[in-house]
Amino acid sequence: MYHAHNSMRKVIFWGNRCCQELTMSFLCFDVGELKERNGHLDNVHLIMAGGYDDRVVENREHYEELRDLVAKMNLAEQVTFLRSFSDAQKRTLLKYSTCLLYTPDREHFGIVPIEAMYMRCPVIAVRSGGPLETVAHEETGYLCEPIASSFSEAMRNFVLDKKLRKKLGDAGHQRVMDKFSFESFTSQLNSIITSLCAS
Repeated sequence: MYHAHNSMRKVIFWGNRCCQELTMSFLCFDVGELKERNGHLDNVHLIMAGGYDDRVVENREHYEELRDLVAKMNLAEQVTFLRSFSDAQKRTLLKYSTCLLYTPDREHFGIVPIEAMYMRCPVIAVRSGGPLETVAHEETGYLCEPIASSFSEAMRNFVLDKKLRKKLGDAGHQRVMDKFSFESFTSQLNSIITSLCAS
């Protein structure tokens, strides 16, 4: 496994199911676009960590497609595949990664961005579905169009600004505590019940 905490590189983490519907191949084009914009990727590494089941044909086929695509785009030195991972590994990746890429389009609420922000890991997500509610654009991460150029531009911000990760990460943690913690939900529910009883 690529050890994020042993490197000065900007580590970009993607973690979800290993299947085509969640556009993992899209990430390769993101990194390829970033390489073109930046001129090189000496200080950038992408960890593609997805839930993987060898018994599922789609998982196996898409994994091989991704490996072939990475090789074709000459990104083998910049991409590490982690097929299935433990909760402890996920916490470590979120703790040490520069940002999390969340690529599902028109997805439901989704817990992954919440987990990332709680761990002070900024989120780059598609501007649709759940992230519209959970991610504050340019405050806790970036909401992008589902195209490589939009994602790579957001990723490049972290390459150019060494302080951005901490700034957005701290804001993300506070947003989770304010809006999505158990205490926050309890307070909101209590306010609703009190309002109903008073009317």
